[in-house]
Amino acid sequence: MLLVIVGLAGYGLGQAGIAIAEKTGLSQTLVGALLTAVSTWLPELVTTLAAVRRGALTLAVGGIIGGNTFDVILVAASDIAYRDGSIYHASSGRPDFIIVLTIMMTAVLLLGLLRREKYGFANIGFESLLILLIYGGGTALLLTG
Repeated sequence: MLLVIVGLAGYGLGQAGIAIAEKTGLSQTLVGALLTAVSTWLPELVTTLAAVRRGALTLAVGGIIGGNTFDVILVAASDIAYRDGSIYHASSGRPDFIIVLTIMMTAVLLLGLLRREKYGFANIGFESLLILLIYGGGTALLLTG
């Protein structure tokens, strides 16, 4: 029963994203990368914050990286489900920009895991600051582009 509810909620979220893009004139890339992504990310945020508060830091980082890895698998599953050829070829808009942005943030995360700092700017590691700057800059470019 829970699987049916989650499936219906996901379908409804997808339909809402399409409607928002159509009614506002925003690109589907922007709506997908910001609005839809944030709404599906919120449960992950709660889980991560709970793990951090309990001191399970490895669980928090593993959950984030694992969730992102699973999201990449969903792209492959979408390609399988799309019957008119490759979903990568059929995608319009600027998914390539989001892909490059994601690769850059993942590379910074990996650098942070390789070169671990105890403290950095504003008492956070360099990678967290750099990831926030990359994401903020990318979001600004999406909004203005």
